[in-house]
This record gives sequence, structure tokens and C-alpha cells, in this order.
Amino acid sequence: MTIGRTKAEAVVKDVLAPKAVGDVLKALTADKPLPFCIQTDASNKGNRKMFPLAVQYFSPESGVTNKMLDFLENADESAAGIVDLIEQSLDKFGLSFDQVTAFSNTNVNYGIHNSVFTNLKKKQKHLLQGNCHAHIVHNTVKHALDQLTVDVENVVLKVYSFFSTSAKRRESLKEFCRFCDVEFQEILRHVTTRWLSLNPAITRLMQTWPALKSYFISLGEECPKQVRALLKLSEDSTEEDGDIVEVYLLFCNNILSLFEEVVRKLESDETTCVELYSIMDNFKEKLTQRRDDQFFGYLTKVKLQRLLPHYADIAKADFTAFLNTALSYVGKWFNFYEENWLFSLQPLSLHHGTLTFSDLERVTTKLNLIHKVNMDELYDECSTRKPILKRLKENAEDEWKSKGVAARWVALFQVADLPHMLSVISHIEHPSIHWICGKGIFQNGQQMD
Repeated sequence: MTIGRTKAEAVVKDVLAPKAVGDVLKALTADKPLPFCIQTDASNKGNRKMFPLAVQYFSPESGVTNKMLDFLENADESAAGIVDLIEQSLDKFGLSFDQVTAFSNTNVNYGIHNSVFTNLKKKQKHLLQGNCHAHIVHNTVKHALDQLTVDVENVVLKVYSFFSTSAKRRESLKEFCRFCDVEFQEILRHVTTRWLSLNPAITRLMQTWPALKSYFISLGEECPKQVRALLKLSEDSTEEDGDIVEVYLLFCNNILSLFEEVVRKLESDETTCVELYSIMDNFKEKLTQRRDDQFFGYLTKVKLQRLLPHYADIAKADFTAFLNTALSYVGKWFNFYEENWLFSLQPLSLHHGTLTFSDLERVTTKLNLIHKVNMDELYDECSTRKPILKRLKENAEDEWKSKGVAARWVALFQVADLPHMLSVISHIEHPSIHWICGKGIFQNGQQMD
């Protein structure tokens, strides 16, 4: 049977989509309705503005589930217009705002007094505010790079621009690579809005750095002035001056690997809000340790020793300023104190296979869930769960540690009936993408339609 465009569209609209939406509604409106997160963003298609409405929820059978619920057209992109659209869609499917635990969209319409979030909070007062932590880490890099004397980001952009417009220049660089006995590598493009594109571009520059430097020196007066200034190739430059740029590139290559690691953890499909505090806290500790130890990367240390003391001191001061600025910015936008509601969620990771009633009590109090949970029965469940959880961890300890947080809870719920504990977990066991401007809208720093 061949299916043309009309038949395929009819099958999707009249059969597959209603079945998919029906399965979602069946899960969300079962005997005990599940709490869920909603997320949306405007998608422009010509002169039409479309709004997909996605829901994410936790079920004891499948763990964290991400489903498309609706796809609507609305020319009004104001905060009030988006909220009305969400409300109409939920009403159409018989869902209540009381089930909504979190909201995610891009930073458009994200204000203090009039935003989608603030308007939704009027309808669901216990809605929690979060931030895109990957966005915080990305902005941290942008601010910290401003402390460096060498404009590393501009070096990457200018070098790429120089070679991307000329096949002849590319071939010349190949010849210099052969002469310098280094393998030729294509210069990578860096896009400032993509969070993970800078460090790979720097890595590629470092792989061909001797050839690149020799090539630009050979150009003499034909080398663009901006490139000469960025690479410190002025007429009175010395060998030490030229090495300074390499030192800065090595430092950025080393330190940005740490930022990349954090962003990838935050963007992982398996990462949940339970893990956010520990990820950010560990990130802060690594930055602090590097600053206190004055460790800027081993290769950076080796190159610094070859510089004149004056240049080396300037570079070290810049690197220290980079780390201080990074720590200051992260501390400004992320609360590293115990009053942060994310702090109280950490025991729910089950990493050590232990969980006390006091831990659950702090969570229910912090998230205003006490009125939704019978605390006495929750205590009984917590008491009966201890030997079960201990057995699950001991039977396959390595496998248990490798599991994601959601997978650990699924394993527990499969062997024990814990309805009150499930009520608590289903409110919070969502991926970190649920919080404002999260990965549901961005993948690796790229805005998605």
C-alpha cells in the first residue's frame, strides 16, 4: 500500500495523534491523577506562530516520560496570550492546573512582574521558579572571558573567518602544516549562541598552532591588522609575545573542558532536579580548588615557565581574575545555601541506597506537599522501604550506581507498593529541563523549533 501526502496526513491526524494523546491522558487522569510539567515555546512558520504544548511526568512503570499533548496556532505571543493558550488546551483535555508542578519556556516573556511564569503562579500558587542552569554556566564563561587580556573568542572567530573565505589560503595552510610536521585540521566555526562550540574550536586551533602562527608571520604586511593584533604579531613582537596567545589558548582549552562537562551533565536526559544542586556545588568546588591551587592546566604551566617573568605574571593574574569572576557570577545566579529548595532534594537521588523520613519531611515541607500527603502513612512506607532499598543496592551495587535517579525509583516501585512516596516523587522527579528556559527548548545551546 502506497501512501501519498494526503493519506499520510489523514493517518497521522485521525489515527496516530488521537491515539498518542489518548495514551497520555490515560496516564495523567488515572485513578490518582499524576502531577506533570508543561513546556511551550513559539515556533514561527512563515507568518504563522505555532505553540507546541509538551508535558513531562513520572510514572512508576516507565519513569520520566516526555510527550507532546497539543499543537496550537496563536498570533498573540504576550505573556497573557500564552497563558490563555495553555489554559484552553488543558481545559480541552480535562486537565487541571492543580496537577501542574513546573513550567518551562525560553527566556521570552520571563519577567519579574508580568511573565508567563508569574501569570501561571496566580493559577497554581505552589509552582516553583527555577532557572536554566546550563544557561548560567554558559553566561559564566562569557563574563569570565572578559577578564583575559587576550580576546580568545575573537581569535577563534577571526582565524576561522580568514580561512573560510578562501580555498587558496586553506591550501597554503596545508603546506605549512606539512612543513611544521603537524597534521592538517579544518578550522572549526564558533557560534556565540551555541554553548559547546568554543572549546572544540580552540582545540582545533591548538592542534595546528605552530603552522598557523608561521603562516600568519609569513604574510608580513598582507596579514590583516586585526589578526596581527590579536595574535600579537606586530613588527616589534618578540618570541615571548607570540607565546602569550598560545598560553591563553591552552588555559581556555583546559578550563572550558570543566564547563563543558557541567553543561553536558545538566543537558543529559537522565539528569533530574534532584541532582542539580550537587552538580552546581561540585562545579563551584572545582573552580575554587583551581583558584586556590593556582592550577591553570599542566600544559599552561609548562608554557608559562618559558615566558619572561613580566608576561607570566600578567597571564597568571588574568587567569586568577577569570576564576574569581566565574565564582562570583555563579554565586550570584545560583543559591549555594541550604535554603535553596534544590538542596533539600539531594537525598532523593538514592545514590547511597539510604533515605530517612526526616529527608522526606524536609522535601514535603519545602515544596508545600504536606497537605497532599498523609505524613503518618509516609513514615510507615519509609520504614518498610529501608530493607528493600538496601537489598536492591547490595544485589547489584555497581549497576545501582550507574542507574539514573529516575531508574532507581522505578526499580523500587516495581518491587514495593508505596503510594504516598510515589505522590512525593511524582511531584519532583522531573528532568532538570523543566525549569524556566531549560533543555526542552534548547539542545546544546541551539534554539529548537
